[in-house]
Amino acid sequence: MHLSRAAAVPALLSVALVAGCNNSSTASSSSGGAAGSSSGSSTASSASSSGSSSTTGSSSNATGSSGSATGAAASCPSSNTRSFAKTRFVTDIGLTVGTFHRWIWKPYKAGTFNKGSHGRIRAIVKGAAVAGLDLHLMNNAKKNVEANPTLCKVLAAPIENAVRDLGGLKGKITSGDFTSLTSLESTLSGILTTGNKHGLGITESTDESKASQG
Repeated sequence: MHLSRAAAVPALLSVALVAGCNNSSTASSSSGGAAGSSSGSSTASSASSSGSSSTTGSSSNATGSSGSATGAAASCPSSNTRSFAKTRFVTDIGLTVGTFHRWIWKPYKAGTFNKGSHGRIRAIVKGAAVAGLDLHLMNNAKKNVEANPTLCKVLAAPIENAVRDLGGLKGKITSGDFTSLTSLESTLSGILTTGNKHGLGITESTDESKASQG
C-alpha cells in the first residue's frame, strides 16, 4: 500500500507539469497575438493618417491656385477708373511690341548681338535703350489695363509677366544674356493678339514720339 502511493506521486507531478507548460504556451501565444493585432492596428492607423494628410495637402494646393486666379479677377474694377484707358493701352502696346521686334528681336535672330558681329556694339546700345523704353511703356499699359474692366480680366496676368521680364532686360542685354528673349517675345505677341481679338485694333509701331505719358 505504501509502495502504491509512492508510485502515484511522480505520476501526479508529471501531469501537473504538463498542464503548467500547456497553460504557459497558451498565454504566450495569446500575448503574441495581442501584440500582432496591436501592431497591425497601429500600422493601419499610420497609413490612414498619411493618406488623409496627402489628400489634405493636394486639396490645399488646388485651393491656393484657384484662390490666386479668383483674387486677380476680384481686383479688377467694375467701371472705368481712368480716361481713355483703352486708347492709351493700344498706343503703349503697339509701340512696345514694335520697338521690341525692330531693335531687340530682329538683331537677336540675325545674330547681330553675337561677339564679332558687324555693328554689335551699336545694336547692344540701342537694344538696351529700347528695353528701358519698353519697360516704361509696359508700366503705362499696366495702369491702363487695371483701369478698364474688360482689359483687366483678359490681360492683367500677361501684362504683369511682361513688366516682370522687361524689368531686368536692359541689364541682361548689356551683359550679353539673351536667354529670356524667346519667352518675352511670346508674351508680347500674345498680348497684342489677345487685344486684337477683343477689337482693339493694335498695330506695331516704332515711332517713339507717340510714347504715352501714362
